[in-house]
Amino acid sequence: MSSNGYDVAVIGSGPGGFTCAVRAAQLGAKVVLIEKTFIGGTCLNCGCIPTKFLWQTLKIKQEIQKSNTYGLKANLEPVVFSDIVEKKNKNILNLRKGVESILCSYNVDIVKGEALFKDTNTLAVSSEDKIIEIFASKIVIATGTKPKEIKDFKFDGNKIISSTDILNLRTIPESMLIVGGGAIGIEMATIFAGFGSQVSLAECQTCLLEKEDTEVSMEVQKNLSRQGLEVMTGCTTALNDINKYEKVLIVTGRTPNSKLGLEILKVEIDKDGFIKTDNFCKTNVDNIYAVGDINGKNLLAYTAQNEGKVVAENIVSGNFKIVENDIIPQVVFSMPQTAWVKVKNLSSYKDLSFGKFLFTANSRAFIENKRTGFVKCAVDILTKRPLAFWVVGACSDELIHTACQILKNGGIDIKREMFFHPSLSEGLLNAYEDALGACTETVKKFKKDIL
Repeated sequence: MSSNGYDVAVIGSGPGGFTCAVRAAQLGAKVVLIEKTFIGGTCLNCGCIPTKFLWQTLKIKQEIQKSNTYGLKANLEPVVFSDIVEKKNKNILNLRKGVESILCSYNVDIVKGEALFKDTNTLAVSSEDKIIEIFASKIVIATGTKPKEIKDFKFDGNKIISSTDILNLRTIPESMLIVGGGAIGIEMATIFAGFGSQVSLAECQTCLLEKEDTEVSMEVQKNLSRQGLEVMTGCTTALNDINKYEKVLIVTGRTPNSKLGLEILKVEIDKDGFIKTDNFCKTNVDNIYAVGDINGKNLLAYTAQNEGKVVAENIVSGNFKIVENDIIPQVVFSMPQTAWVKVKNLSSYKDLSFGKFLFTANSRAFIENKRTGFVKCAVDILTKRPLAFWVVGACSDELIHTACQILKNGGIDIKREMFFHPSLSEGLLNAYEDALGACTETVKKFKKDIL
C-alpha cells in the first residue's frame, strides 16, 4: 500500500470535479483528481457531448434534405449509423485528451480507481491491483449520478436500456419505447426518430417537461408529433407490453453515486442518497464538500462547474463566497431546440404580463427556413422588468444566454438598438415589447394597454 499527501483531493472528473481541481491548482494547491472510469465524467463520455453530436448530425442531415429550399439539389446517401457512432467516439476521445492535457498542465495528479473514505482526511483508492492511500486537507466529492432504474425493469443493456446504453448502439432500432418525458427522453426521441426508428414516448404526467411552462410543453409535443413520434402523456401502462418494441429506453431520473463509505464519517444524505450541503457546498463534515449532481441541487454541467470553481476558491484562498445559481438557463435539444430562463421566485409575482413573438414574423427565421416556434416573455407590470423568457425555435440554445444576461442585469434597459437586424435575437425584444403592448413587428391582435 502506497500513500500520498495533498492539499485538495477531488473525487470525480466531470464538469464540477475537473473545474474544482484546475482552479485549486491555479491558486497554488497540490491537487489530486480521482476517477474510476473516464476523465470528463458523464457529460463528456455518455451524456451532454455525445448526445449533442448525434443531434447535430441529424440537424445536418435534415438541412441537406431541405436544400432545395434555396434552389440547390443534393442527394444524400443512405445513413450508416455505425459510421456516425465512430465519428462520435473519435470526437469524445479528442475532447477527453484535451481535458487530460489541461489537468497535466497544472500538475494535477490523476489517479485511476475507486475511492472510499477511511476517515475525514484519508481515501483508500482501489487502483488496478493495489490500494493507494491518499491524504488530503480538503476533500471534494464530485461523483455525479447514474441512470435510475424502475422496479421490475432493470437495465440489461439489450432490451431495456439506459441513457448510457443507447449512446453505444451501432444500429437504429426498428422500434423503441422511451419512458420519461423530460429533457433526456425528448432528446433521444428526437434523435432516434429522426434517423428512422418508430418511437413512442411515454410520460406519466399530463404533459412533457411537466414542471415548465404549459404552452412551451405543448409546442414541444406538437413538434414531436409532426416528426412522426407517438407521444403518450398521462400514461402509466406503457411498460405493460414491451415485447412489441425492439428497445425500451428508461429515462425517469438519476440516482447519486454516493457509495463512498460516507456512513463512516456520518456525512448527511437525503432520502434519495444525495449529499446534503449548505450554500458553500460544504457537508456537515467541516473539510468535506460536494459539488455537482451528487448534491442534488441542479443536475446540470454548468452549475456543477460554478460550484467547483467557487469551492476551490473558498478552500484554497479562505474565501466565504456563497454559490449563486439563481438564474439558470436550461435547454432541451428537441428539433427545434427549446430553452428557458427565469428568476428563481417567478411564482411569487402576481401582476404579470406575457408577451409572445412568433418566428414566422422574424425575417431571419424566414430567410433560414426556421420559422417553427416562438419567444415568450413574462414581465412584471409594476416595474416593467422582464422575469422570464421561453424560446422554442432554432438557435434557442444560444439566444437563451442573451435572455439570461437581460434578467441578471435587471432587464429594464432593453432597447431596439441593442439587437442587430435581421437576427433571431430580435425575438427577445419583440416578445418583451409585446408584453408591454408596444411591439411594432406584429399585427394588432387585441386591445392591450401600452405600459
